[in-house]
Amino acid sequence: MAIQSTRGTDAWIERISVQEMPALCATVRMLEKMAQDDNMSLADLGKSILHDNGLTTRILRVANSVTYSRGSNQVTTISRAVVLLGFNALKQICITAKLVDSLLKSHDISQPVYERLLRLIAQSFHAAMLARMILADYDEATREEAYIAALLHNLGESAFWSMGGPITEQLDQKLRQTQGDSNEIIREMLGTSFMKISAGLASSWNMGSMLQLSLKDPERRTPELQAIAEANTFSALLQNPKTTPVQIEQELTVLSKLMKLDVKEVKQRAKNCAEETINLAYTYGALMLSPYLDASLAPLLTTEKAVMLVNQPDDTIQLKILRELTALAHEKADINLIMQKSLHGIYAGVGMDRVLVLLLNREKTQLQPRFALSLDEGQLKEVFVVDLTGVRSIFNHCLQSQETLWVKSHTDPHWNHLLSAATKAISCARGFFLSPIEIDKQSIGLFYADRAASGRTLENEDFFNFIHFVQQTNLCLTNIMRGK
Repeated sequence: MAIQSTRGTDAWIERISVQEMPALCATVRMLEKMAQDDNMSLADLGKSILHDNGLTTRILRVANSVTYSRGSNQVTTISRAVVLLGFNALKQICITAKLVDSLLKSHDISQPVYERLLRLIAQSFHAAMLARMILADYDEATREEAYIAALLHNLGESAFWSMGGPITEQLDQKLRQTQGDSNEIIREMLGTSFMKISAGLASSWNMGSMLQLSLKDPERRTPELQAIAEANTFSALLQNPKTTPVQIEQELTVLSKLMKLDVKEVKQRAKNCAEETINLAYTYGALMLSPYLDASLAPLLTTEKAVMLVNQPDDTIQLKILRELTALAHEKADINLIMQKSLHGIYAGVGMDRVLVLLLNREKTQLQPRFALSLDEGQLKEVFVVDLTGVRSIFNHCLQSQETLWVKSHTDPHWNHLLSAATKAISCARGFFLSPIEIDKQSIGLFYADRAASGRTLENEDFFNFIHFVQQTNLCLTNIMRGK
């Protein structure tokens, strides 16, 4: 079925089930069938999982995480995991693992669509954990079902963006440009809505009644459905850079009434939940979600703590991400994942306010922002396009000399002659770091980092740590290109 001919709810359900996400579809149907079969035992579930080596490894890793660990002893076999965790927790882990794998398997997604997809997956992952948090006083089976319902609430939209291709790029561009009703644009292009696709998938895949009700009858106000709805609302608010502190406080008030707790206690639980979500995403191997999950945590902190989170160096984060990059250097990892990890390491580990990955365009006339992390990421990517034609600049020099540079200020006598007016307009007057991104000694772009927001001084140790991340990134990229 050609992409252009896919219109209407039924057509998209068939495409996603058969072509885009067959593994997730099969896993969900298997688990739901087992849940409804009184003759099925936990041993049968264990045997079914053992056929999938990747899933087996993931389950053991998650079973030993802080979130699920039931004791001090390591869980080393699926049979032991089945006994300790029980069916509901194991079902949740299986679906989460398959969802992450299915959505992130494609490497042919354009960068804007890929970023939209990562943000949506992070939002769904966080919503799932929030739903469990909101229903803390309920039985484990109810909490696990609410988790899955919140996790899969945006399945139709996530599946659409994950397939890539011209139609996803066209819709992404239209949504970015519109000031009007985004739902109308989606209906016009797809012949349906993302919500209807999600509801259709939930029905077609025989998912739990809680998910189906939350999609087909969202106005029903049972505590469980309210928890799912508010979890999705709150996670979306935290992901939106335009959300105000007032909006966050209003939603915390709603949650406090739902949970029958005071706002201060709910806010603390929400912080803990966000931190747990970040740790669990690492456990699932979804490292590329970390910048988006970190962004969800920041608004929950006080202003003082939020600045610390963004700006202060953190040796623990540095060490953790450098180890991950070392591991990625020895496997054929996704380039997007490597860039995201490096960016996050420099931003949160080295403690920079703005970090960009600038890549050469095809004509090598511009450096264009491919990845960015800052307090205002959207605006940063809009303004930080570097023209390489005409007047020679610090950017040209860095690409050609392949040196890592520390420009200490706009009046730095060593570099002043290469700081054009255009360069000064986008870079930090108090200094910045610049380094080439190389594959087999060929420059394909630059890392840029500064502390423009906080105005803090750049130190020698910061520069050495920045260099370390760049070197590890270049090693990863070179190994990928060599097929190691």
